[in-house]
Amino acid sequence: MYYLFPAPRRFTELKHYSDELQSVISHLLRVRARVADRLYGVYKVHGNYGRVFSEWSAIEKEMGDGLQSAGHHMDVYAASIDDILEEEEHYADQLKEYLFYAEALRAVCRKHELMQYDLEMAAQDLTSKKQQCEELATGTVRTFSLKGMTSKLFGQETPEQREAKIKVLEEQIQEGEEQLKSKNLEGRDFVKSAWADIERFKEQKNHDLKEALISYAVMQISMCKKGIQVWTNAKECFGKM
Repeated sequence: MYYLFPAPRRFTELKHYSDELQSVISHLLRVRARVADRLYGVYKVHGNYGRVFSEWSAIEKEMGDGLQSAGHHMDVYAASIDDILEEEEHYADQLKEYLFYAEALRAVCRKHELMQYDLEMAAQDLTSKKQQCEELATGTVRTFSLKGMTSKLFGQETPEQREAKIKVLEEQIQEGEEQLKSKNLEGRDFVKSAWADIERFKEQKNHDLKEALISYAVMQISMCKKGIQVWTNAKECFGKM
């Protein structure tokens, strides 16, 4: 059997990897979206704190300024979620790019499978023609065929007919060998080029995803620090009342 280099097993493993990569990234994006939805609610609820503190400040004389200031901090905090989610979406888009990367890997694997199949079919056709030519030349039928049975029932072909068929088969065999050689070279060139691209993509993927995840973590830490700062400011406002 003819195989393109590297062996199909490597492309099978690559296909499984691309399926798993897409599954993991898709799940990660779904989790991020659910967290973002809940976070949006938490931030917006802080706007209720702001409204309540502002309303409360209107009926207090000594506590009024502190409550008003605390309400202002809560309003600013609640409004900041829109910018946060916009920044989060940027990191999500970086992850989404690798959903397309995984699909591109599968496309390469599918093309390899088609080229491998085409090569095998060409090899089988060539083997079949060589066998037919040998049978015609020796007069020995190695395997059962309708043609062989027909010859037994209705008589053998004349030497001239057999020679003409042998000549046609020899020409087809020569064409088949050239075609097989061409397909094999084309396949090897494709695999060599595709595998080099895949290795470069893997390196870029490792860099990009690492950078996106670190940046996302830094953003979350910054967001939590801002939340702490808001409540620290509110605490100071309450302390001055």
